[in-house]
Amino acid sequence: MDLNWVLEEYNGIVYVSDMNTYEIKYMNRVARRVCGITAEELEQKRLKCYEVFQGLDRPCPFCTNQYLKENDFYEWEYQNLHLNRSFLLKDRKFMWEGCEARIEFATDVTEYRSKIANREHVRDSVLKSLPGGIARVDARDLRTILWYGANYLSMIGYTKEQFEQELHSQCTYVHPDDLDRVTMMMSELKKKGGIAMLEMKIITRSGEVRTLTTTLSYEDGETSEDGIPSFYSVGIDITETKNQQIRQQNALKEAYDAARRANQAKTDFLSSMSHDIRTPMNAILGMTSIAEAHVDNPFKIKECLKKINDSSKHLLNLINEVLDMSKIESGKMELNESEFGIADLVRNVFGLCRPLILEQKHQLQIDISAVAHEKIIGDKERLQQVLVNILTNAIKYTNPGGRIKFKIKERPTHVSDISLFSFLFEDNGIGMSEEFVSQIFEPFSRAEDSRTNQTQGTGLGMAISHNLIHMMNGSIFVDSKIGQGSCFTVTVPLKLRFSTEEMIHDLEGKTILVVDDERDTCENTCLLLEQLGMKGKWALNGREAISEIVQAHETGNDFFAIILDWVIPETKGEETVKKIRAQAGPDIPIIIASGYDYSSIEEELIRAEVNGFITKPLFKSEILKVLRQFTNEKIKKKDSEICFTTENGLNGIRLLLVEDNEINREIAQELLNMMGASVETAQNGREALEKFCNSGLEYYHIILMDIQMPVMNGLEATEAIRALERPDAKTVPILAMTANAFSEDILEVKKAGMNEHITKPVEPDTLMHVIQKWRSVTC
Repeated sequence: MDLNWVLEEYNGIVYVSDMNTYEIKYMNRVARRVCGITAEELEQKRLKCYEVFQGLDRPCPFCTNQYLKENDFYEWEYQNLHLNRSFLLKDRKFMWEGCEARIEFATDVTEYRSKIANREHVRDSVLKSLPGGIARVDARDLRTILWYGANYLSMIGYTKEQFEQELHSQCTYVHPDDLDRVTMMMSELKKKGGIAMLEMKIITRSGEVRTLTTTLSYEDGETSEDGIPSFYSVGIDITETKNQQIRQQNALKEAYDAARRANQAKTDFLSSMSHDIRTPMNAILGMTSIAEAHVDNPFKIKECLKKINDSSKHLLNLINEVLDMSKIESGKMELNESEFGIADLVRNVFGLCRPLILEQKHQLQIDISAVAHEKIIGDKERLQQVLVNILTNAIKYTNPGGRIKFKIKERPTHVSDISLFSFLFEDNGIGMSEEFVSQIFEPFSRAEDSRTNQTQGTGLGMAISHNLIHMMNGSIFVDSKIGQGSCFTVTVPLKLRFSTEEMIHDLEGKTILVVDDERDTCENTCLLLEQLGMKGKWALNGREAISEIVQAHETGNDFFAIILDWVIPETKGEETVKKIRAQAGPDIPIIIASGYDYSSIEEELIRAEVNGFITKPLFKSEILKVLRQFTNEKIKKKDSEICFTTENGLNGIRLLLVEDNEINREIAQELLNMMGASVETAQNGREALEKFCNSGLEYYHIILMDIQMPVMNGLEATEAIRALERPDAKTVPILAMTANAFSEDILEVKKAGMNEHITKPVEPDTLMHVIQKWRSVTC
């Protein structure tokens, strides 16, 4: 057979070269194609093998001629950079046309190697993507790791060197609690074959305990490539998943326990509410029967009516708290923001709680010196509800004669028109246990204590307060110890309402004497005076005050005015005023500062011939308002009127009362008549609209409008009145007087065009105050 023909048809590269001169004697067609050489060029140019295959000008430094034999092939693999190919080579020495030559068979494995490399890359990528690692364990000792891959080392927390030197390539990292169980499962699997899955713990090099889910597959020595029986294992770290499951289970358990406690609390609450509601109801019915039996005894009737009133208020509070909590839990509670003053807020809070404070004879300390802005924007009613609830608790759970401190702090925020207001309540009352403090904001929570069981309440007040403050993006912090007292801090961000106060230049530099037996009150008041551009001096009693007045007069620096506490331990208020007046003379205004209502000391104030009255706590705006009245010299007369607002009832005010319920209409009309008002009534919105249309211009000074009524409700009636083509239709105050007490109800009222919202049942004093306010606006 012709050898050239056989070589020419070979599908790989074949060439023959002289081993002494390196001249190429023969190249088959594949070799010529790969190297880009024609048969004619090969014959004419006497090409060298190192020139054609390596692109060199001298023999290859790695030439294998020295290794070639005549009776055997020399096999090797080479990456040819000149041809950019990979070859498997088989070389042999033999005689070609009378000369010693080498023949080389080259198989191009470039694509094959590329495919292998790609497969290895894919395999490595797959292994790297595993959340754990893989290992081959020697089945003969069930300990030795024959090889490993993927994230095996990082999973157990060792480097290659640490694993080999410290663990000696054995799986001794398995947790002692699981080692026997894993060994037993491997032994069973070795007997039966197949695949097994288990969960086990390991200890990493750092000592951390991790949890793995592991799959084991057994292969005996007969089918193994190296004859060693082994287990192929895949381990995945499920520690985080396991911990998350534990957390979820704990959360579910806690949720279940919370739900169980809530259900139990609601059951207890219903039982308690049944008792709490029946108690005031029983008092109302019982006192009514007693009053009916003593119609000829005015004193007895008055006593019964007072107890009926107290029980009614308590019953109303129970109902309000239950309704508020229901609204919060259903997610329908909304805030109603508006502009208001800190002074009004504090006055309302302590006005509501003052009777209880006086009854318990508590010492009350108030510090509002850290308030820079008094006009703010927020939900005044809800904030007041929270503050009243906390203060009421402090009063109720502090033994008679105790001490209660109230302080307001204002701190700026990174937003220029928002400040952080903190309201602090501190008492020396009975205190609370740590256990109860931790659950104080849970609905229906009440401390089980013989000292508190006698105090009425639903256990909803603090839960409602906490939710309301949370809705305002604020917080409530509680610190309490049994027998030492409690401290509640309510912090809420509130928008500031900047107003340009008219400067009273006549007050700048004026010196005011402050007389109060509380040093803190004196210092805080003087600080407020300084912030207003005035000077403040203070005295702790009447004797010191007289000494200051005399000294100021002798130096020609008489005080512009004197702010005097009505209650000073040494003497009665009226007596103190007379002594100071004797030294100060008739031209220096004496302004009484008191925590009492003006009405309770009105006669004494008139007898003492004081010039002004201001309610504690003292705010800059209130101080400025009173002192402004004395910048006119005409006011500084002994016989001048006292500078405060007197209550003249509702004399001369004509009202249209719109109410569909006959009893409610009768009650409201009678109360208003008792206050001096002239009252006309309508039974629904349609009738009210007709009466207004048929009345003369500004005939009705104010309209009191119920909301839920037949024929036409209060909202529709208000919108219809506001739409009338007459001047007073737009200006007449329309006040909602309704049992719809939630914030969204108030928003609807204002949206319809009403001026204010009064919640039923109506407190007579509140009703008169609101009517007076709106009458003064329209006068």
